[in-house]
Amino acid sequence: MADVPVDVEFPLWGLMPKKETGVVQFQSKYPNYDGKGSIIAIFDSGVDPAAAGLQVTPDGETKVIERFDCSGCGDVDTSTVIKKLEDGCITGLTGRKLKVPETWKNPTGLWRIGLLYPFALYPTKLKERIQEHRKEHIWDAGHKTAFAEANKKLQEFESENSSKGSNLSFEEKLLKEELEARVEILQNADKKYTDVGPTYDCVLFHDGTRFASTLPETGDLASGPLLGEYSVTHEHTQLTPVDEMTISINVHDAGQTLEVVAMCSTHGTHVAAIAAGYFPNTPELNGVAPSAKIVSLTIGDCRLGSMETGTALVRACIKVMELSKKMKIDVINMSYGEHAHWSNAGRVGDVICEVVNRYGCSWVVSAGNHGPALGTVGAPPDIAQPVLVGVGAYVSPEMMSAAYSMRAKLPGGAFSWSSRGPAADGALGVSVCAPGGAVTAVARYTLRNAQLMNGTSMAAPHVAGVVAALISGLKQQNLPYSPYSIKRALENSATYLNHVEPWAQGCGLINIEKAFEHLTTYPNEPERDVTFNVQVGTTNAKGILLRPKLGDVPRDVGITIEPQFLEDHCDTENKSVIPKQIEFNVRFVLTCDASWVSIPTYLDMTNTSRPISIRIDTSGLPSGPHFTR
Repeated sequence: MADVPVDVEFPLWGLMPKKETGVVQFQSKYPNYDGKGSIIAIFDSGVDPAAAGLQVTPDGETKVIERFDCSGCGDVDTSTVIKKLEDGCITGLTGRKLKVPETWKNPTGLWRIGLLYPFALYPTKLKERIQEHRKEHIWDAGHKTAFAEANKKLQEFESENSSKGSNLSFEEKLLKEELEARVEILQNADKKYTDVGPTYDCVLFHDGTRFASTLPETGDLASGPLLGEYSVTHEHTQLTPVDEMTISINVHDAGQTLEVVAMCSTHGTHVAAIAAGYFPNTPELNGVAPSAKIVSLTIGDCRLGSMETGTALVRACIKVMELSKKMKIDVINMSYGEHAHWSNAGRVGDVICEVVNRYGCSWVVSAGNHGPALGTVGAPPDIAQPVLVGVGAYVSPEMMSAAYSMRAKLPGGAFSWSSRGPAADGALGVSVCAPGGAVTAVARYTLRNAQLMNGTSMAAPHVAGVVAALISGLKQQNLPYSPYSIKRALENSATYLNHVEPWAQGCGLINIEKAFEHLTTYPNEPERDVTFNVQVGTTNAKGILLRPKLGDVPRDVGITIEPQFLEDHCDTENKSVIPKQIEFNVRFVLTCDASWVSIPTYLDMTNTSRPISIRIDTSGLPSGPHFTR
């Protein structure tokens, strides 16, 4: 066999793509602008704080600083109070006598008890694995012995009485029927075997400094994990030695409710690692902002197959507002969405907008995986106000080679399945695109430390990490910014890909270096804290989506543009924003490169809505899709 030259150095940068968006060069130029001092909230199905890359920051601090399950599936009612021990024991709600270790301190003397059904917390694959383990070690151990014994006795009886044929005595017939019934019942029991899982007693108490809880399956409280509140202690552990499911606790309503946070999925953990993973021994595999800290807010309900609900999403938004009293959530990543349209999302849309407009959080969201057809971008990129950063998925030649093991390199471009705009209300839907795949950390219960995953779910956290790194640099330079200026910088600095259709890439492939240059060059422009709500015609549409037909005549379209100012949530009377509103005056020059669109040249904008009219003439256009802005 002829010798073949082999490149023995594996291209690790293709597993966690960062060169494509300038992140590697940016961190080489600004090593301290790596997310230090910034916080990313992950709205997903849970982040595993024990997973590789998500345990500590480069400074040795805890990476996942908060964990909350906003779906409610881990809530345990602990309103039942035991005020007195009997022989050093508590009687749990299961009826078990629970022995309290003498070393435990409980100055109040109050013991709150509840019930936990762990199978309600497990993802499907983990539940199936635990059921298999329990069947083998709990059910089979007794059932197989009993079945073998019953079958043996039946065979012995038949062997001893084979010569009698049907001439059995009445007692012998009864015994034979009994032995046959035992075998049949044991066979049917095995066929119909169903494991609904264990039931855990929960005991919650206050040791004088904090709430602590244990979740034993036996009568010995010391046998279960004893945990303090995660927000205070950052303690977490496994529920059982075999499940590798990382659990932690929170306490609500002065002990009335114990929240057991166990949902930590492959998806949510992978997303967090892309945004902010830190691997000290293999820095090539670091996330985009390795020094950023993570707040995990679970909106996926494992009781619904990890599907999110509007209630869970609203709860997560409210939690961000509550946390603002002690920390600033800089960016939210939501790699979740529906193949639906939220142009008038009601309460959910209002709360999302409040988090951005009033609490100053940049919100990054995946565009969806329903491409390549046009108009497949769904919710929530298309909420009523244009404040979210919708992200499409890009694949580079390096990703194709290292992550997907393709035989030949092809030009980079949008993934075929990445959702395309426009949204139903005419908005582009996709703001920018970013690498939509990576090989990085997943939850420990999968029994893997890393996995290849792809989707716009993976593209969004890349952008969220970029935003965290940008904010890190801006904070260290004491430069002002807002969610609006961040989004505007991302869009205006993106690298436009001429070979990729606009509705797949938005403004182009994200470019962190140029975005930072934009933000540091124009930090004090009058429109920094302003976004512009566009209304087309009499609808709430943000763009113009036409399906012209032969014989169409030029049409005039009325557009209303109104500025919206970033609010100050610390100032309930909004006094700080009033001077900005009074002083606001920006004069625009309007441009468009399409000859089939006629627009005004100038627009003077103050704090009021301004109507303009444009004319669209599609009569001379060839068949096919056309786009301009």
